[in-house]
Amino acid sequence: MHLQLNNLNDKELLLRMRKLQDREAAGVLLDRYSHLLVAVCLPKLSKEKPAETVFPVLTRQLFAQLSSSFGKINETVYAIVQSYFSKGNKTNVPYHSPVQTIQRLESQVEQAGNNPIARTALTERIEQALQTLSGEEARLITGFYLEHLTLQELAMHQHTTADKIRNSLKGIRKKIATQLKDVAYE
Repeated sequence: MHLQLNNLNDKELLLRMRKLQDREAAGVLLDRYSHLLVAVCLPKLSKEKPAETVFPVLTRQLFAQLSSSFGKINETVYAIVQSYFSKGNKTNVPYHSPVQTIQRLESQVEQAGNNPIARTALTERIEQALQTLSGEEARLITGFYLEHLTLQELAMHQHTTADKIRNSLKGIRKKIATQLKDVAYE
């Protein structure tokens, strides 16, 4: 089974970890990124923080983080190591890139599915985030996601190109996801 898991990409392995609680998938990921963990840690090892104590702690933290990780694993590894060596043995909330934040939000929406309580709470958070948008941003989001206008149709209304509309929508999604992330950590 381990050999078959080696052929899966990181995203599929993370999915197996989350949905199936597959510890073998976690082992494959830890094995795959162990060289990065060592490379980032090696220059920071000292007599106060020797390899014998650092690597087991970081491996446990990485394992725990991977079960809820989104996005690139190398960013997660780097953030955990940086946090460990900068603040002692405790890991702070890891860095999440805007892409990771968007993926986490999309996953929350998907998981809310038929759960009315989760759906209501998420709806309220999204409505609060939408209220902070400018009029132009709100029109773009409404036109694209609620009225199902194409990028070309939105571009015609705005007298611009579809690429600019696409980039604007990406920026708005990042802004909303960041606001939702900030609310979650308050």
